[in-house]
Amino acid sequence: MRPSSMSDAPAACRLCGATRIEPLGVIPDSDYFAGKVLAQALDGGGLWRCTSCRSMFRHPILAPADYLRLYAEAPAEAWSAGHGRLDLEIIYRLIQRRSPAPSVLDVGCGSGGFLSSLPAGVKKFGIEPSTAAAQAARGLGVAILGATPADLALEAQFDVITIIDVIEHLAEPTRTLDQLLPHLAPGGCLILSTGDPASPPWQRYFRSRFWYSCFPEHITFPSAQYFRGWQQARGLLVPEVVATRYRKLPAWHWALSFVEQVVYALSPTCIDWLGRCAEALLRRAPPRRRTRSPGSAGVFTDHQVVMIQRPSAAVIRSPAS
Repeated sequence: MRPSSMSDAPAACRLCGATRIEPLGVIPDSDYFAGKVLAQALDGGGLWRCTSCRSMFRHPILAPADYLRLYAEAPAEAWSAGHGRLDLEIIYRLIQRRSPAPSVLDVGCGSGGFLSSLPAGVKKFGIEPSTAAAQAARGLGVAILGATPADLALEAQFDVITIIDVIEHLAEPTRTLDQLLPHLAPGGCLILSTGDPASPPWQRYFRSRFWYSCFPEHITFPSAQYFRGWQQARGLLVPEVVATRYRKLPAWHWALSFVEQVVYALSPTCIDWLGRCAEALLRRAPPRRRTRSPGSAGVFTDHQVVMIQRPSAAVIRSPAS
C-alpha cells in the first residue's frame, strides 16, 4: 500500500494539467492516518508546486481504493467541528446570507459536528466515508446520503454545499467539484475551507515540512487561482476568497506550536523522538505512533475560505463547452 517511489516526478499538475511543475522537498513518512496508528508508515513522497495555477500537491500517492479503505476504518472522532475555528465562523456568516431555512449538504461531514451547530430549521444532509462517523452523524439528525458524491441521487439539489477540510484529501478535486455542481440549486453556493498554498510561511520557508502538508491524508492543495479557473470554465459567479488562520490560540499555545513547527522543519527525527518519549512517559496504550508531525493549526494565516455561487437563471456549462 506504499507509493511506488517518492523520487518519481509527476508528469503534470494534478489540478490544472500544466506540465510546468517544481519540487519543494521530501515530505516525511507517517504512520498516523485519520486518527489511527498504522502498522506500516506511509511513504511521504514529495511536495510539488505548479507554476501555472500555483497549487501544490503530494506525489506519488496511494490508489483511490486504498484511501477509501483507510477512511472507512477511521474512528468517529477523527474529525470534529472544533472550538475556536475561525474558518467556521466565516462559513456560518456566509450561510446566514441564504434563505431562512436552507438545505445544506456537508461533504465529508465527519460525525456531524458542523451540521448540528447550524440552526434547527436548516435541512442537514451529509456525505461521509467513515462508517463510524456516519453513524454518529445520524444520531445528531443528519441524513447521510452516501460515502462519496457519486452516491447522490440525480435529482438531489441543495441551497448550500460545504466542503470543509476535505478538498485537500482528494486526488481528483476537479472531478469531485464537477460531480457536486449539478446538485447545487440555482442561486446556491459552494463553500470550501482548505489550506492556502499562497501562505508565505508555507511556500517560502517550511515547504514540504510545513505542518499542513505533512498529514498523510493531505495530498492536494488547490490555490485561489485554481478555484477561479474552475469557476470561469463553468459559468459560475466570481468566487469570494478569504484568507484566515485556522483557529484562535492562546499566546502560550501559539508560541509552543510555533517552536514545534520550527524544530520539525530543522529535524523531523527530533520531533519523532520527543513524541515517542512523551508517549512512554504517559504510558499510552499501544499501538503507539513512531512518527510525528507538528499540530500548528492557528499559528499562521494558512487557510482560505472560498465561496462560489451558481447564477439563479443561468445554465451551468460543462468544462468542454
